[in-house]
Amino acid sequence: MSASNFNLRGVPKEFMDSLKQEAKKLHISVNTLILRMIQKGLGFTHEKTEHHDLDDLAGTWSDSDAKDFEKNTEYFEKIDKELWS
Repeated sequence: MSASNFNLRGVPKEFMDSLKQEAKKLHISVNTLILRMIQKGLGFTHEKTEHHDLDDLAGTWSDSDAKDFEKNTEYFEKIDKELWS
């Protein structure tokens, strides 16, 4: 497959700044970052996606919170045999 080039016009400054910052963090060029993003968006890669949107909650439960959670969700551990026979 031969490679092609194109220009992308109208990129807002904030967007370009974010791309540059992310590329610098990953030690890659902006071009490489954009190619990776396009590949991922089109489903050409099967990279594991890491989510960090709940990181602030990790480790914040007290022992009491954990016990309450276990108690309130123990019902989900029961198997309804009528559904599986």
